[in-house]
Amino acid sequence: MVTAFLVDDEEHALAILELFLQRSGEVEVIGRSNNGFDAIRQLGELKPDVLFLDIEMPEMNGLELAEVVRNVNTDVQIVFVTAYDQYAISAFEHAAVDYLLKPLEADRLSKTIARLRHTIDKMRGAERTLAPAVGRMSVQLFGPMSVGIEGGPWLKWRTAKEKELFAYLASQDEKRVHRDRLIEALWPDENYQKAKIYLHTCISLLRKNLKRIGFGEVLKYVNEGYFLDTERIDVDARFLAGRLQKLKEAEHPEAAEIEKALSYYRGPFLQEDDYLWAEQQTGAFEKFVYEWSLTLGKIRLNEREYDKAAKAAEKAIERSPYDEEAYRLLMSSYRGLGMNDRVHVVYRKLLDKLEELQVKPSDSSRALYEEICG
Repeated sequence: MVTAFLVDDEEHALAILELFLQRSGEVEVIGRSNNGFDAIRQLGELKPDVLFLDIEMPEMNGLELAEVVRNVNTDVQIVFVTAYDQYAISAFEHAAVDYLLKPLEADRLSKTIARLRHTIDKMRGAERTLAPAVGRMSVQLFGPMSVGIEGGPWLKWRTAKEKELFAYLASQDEKRVHRDRLIEALWPDENYQKAKIYLHTCISLLRKNLKRIGFGEVLKYVNEGYFLDTERIDVDARFLAGRLQKLKEAEHPEAAEIEKALSYYRGPFLQEDDYLWAEQQTGAFEKFVYEWSLTLGKIRLNEREYDKAAKAAEKAIERSPYDEEAYRLLMSSYRGLGMNDRVHVVYRKLLDKLEELQVKPSDSSRALYEEICG
């Protein structure tokens, strides 16, 4: 028997729906409410298999109620009951098992119940065979984005927007991102009401995807905002940002600590994804990595660790191929290694790069080159 909870601000509509469900003989109504806030209070005790939710309700609509409930019970199925036209309904189909148009029809409700039974039976069967997730989720935002468990399953994105939504939430330092801010970032040109529907659809897809690898509970919803609970998640971008902040606060940062921080950087931030909202973070990380690579190289040069200084200088040049300071660091490192022939190659490369900008090398760069190779 499928258990159901009904929510509609019209008492008459509630009574008709409950009557139809009882007549089916396959659904037990274990509770009902005429507003979202009362429904939340009751659902704190009840665990129905399915919620029948009216969409258009005052104060808290059905979409908002669905998100609150799913944050507590990720397994609950949703059936929207609505008077919306068919165009709007098409956007709900991915976020709900089904929808019902008012006025209700018994034959259409029978098809919904059959779909519910199939979905719930399938879900229960999967739960019996799915081993609980162990370990932590690894989120890589530098280089090609990947999300999963080391030695275990990895997320496969079903839609581009689902992937982008996860990337946005994973990249945020603050605890919670308001729904409207997500809409502005991911659907800036869409009508607000449509964008809300698309967001709810993506949230539903993402929750199901995370649940597949045993992390369904990490996507949270509080006060109209979403966040990823990092209790079981490791995000490389957050680790790098945290370590760079500690290095900035240190009076004399150690080379080993800088190397450890830079090890998280496997490539540009979200390298394969062209997200407008990520451009600022991409530029900021590139700048920080360049500056700390240069600092690392100078420390290693002072320590006469010339090979390590050269590697750091090469990394800095990769990040900023027109910055003369990195070339001077590399030339000084090769001088320390006794590889003056390589100094000439580096200087020639610098000249070629600056020629693209139609500028000449600085006096300090020319003087260093002449001092070494003159």
